[in-house]
Amino acid sequence: MTAWRFIDSNAPARGAWNMAVDEVLFRGAEEERAGGPVLRLYAWEPACLSIGYHQDMSKACDAAYCESRGYDVVRRPTGGKAVLHADEVTYSVTAPFDAPPFAGLGLVETYGLIADALASGLEILGLDVSLNQRPLRSSPKVTAPCFVAPSEKEILVGGRKVVGSAQRRGERAFLQHGAVPLTINYEELGRATGQAVFDPEAYRSAFAGLGDFEPGLTAEAVRAALRRGFEEVFEGPWSEAGLTAQETGEARRLVDERYGTKAWNFKRGRADGSRLHVGSAG
Repeated sequence: MTAWRFIDSNAPARGAWNMAVDEVLFRGAEEERAGGPVLRLYAWEPACLSIGYHQDMSKACDAAYCESRGYDVVRRPTGGKAVLHADEVTYSVTAPFDAPPFAGLGLVETYGLIADALASGLEILGLDVSLNQRPLRSSPKVTAPCFVAPSEKEILVGGRKVVGSAQRRGERAFLQHGAVPLTINYEELGRATGQAVFDPEAYRSAFAGLGDFEPGLTAEAVRAALRRGFEEVFEGPWSEAGLTAQETGEARRLVDERYGTKAWNFKRGRADGSRLHVGSAG
């Protein structure tokens, strides 16, 4: 059995901080400093529009509207499309792919194992979950928000997508993170992503928040269930620990140098040697 580290970042944070922490954990796995896979759960405050690494900000985001609403805007270190993070639980998994439990697994198999863990957690909440096998592909030229495009092992409830994820693969490790929304404001999503032609009803039929199926569901209940789901699929031992002083310092530096800057957020991403893949974020 592989030892896992669990980080419950239950205090909501700004988008720049959340992305910086995910990158720090990814770098730790890449540089073999992490000591094993890490599951992190977190939230956002204020609401934040995150866009994929390769997206064109001018096409994926209405920056003026986001500013008028007090939304943060951040470019993710992963691929995929825009997500408006508000009433949700966000997860991230960082792990080496040359060691258990992901040793020898490619992109599709890695997504599959994590999808099984997410589905297990949602089933604990009493949701009738299905995993829909669909092609894993995405084009950065598509400007539609996340949750709309097809993906590998899509997690569905009532035929509607309920989890959006994306993955970045480096030389020795990967980062996968994704949104598990409790509720979705479809109109705000359309405005924040600058959709000139937007049909909320079409989006509503394609993807949903968990609260559409279990009204009154709390973020605390979702966090607890997701942790249990991962523990069931990935047998431990599991230990809970916050960020180390070194990780905290690295994250602060990345906020100052990257995720908190317009130079990073408003310029199109450039290839850096990592492979950016879109999962159920579309």
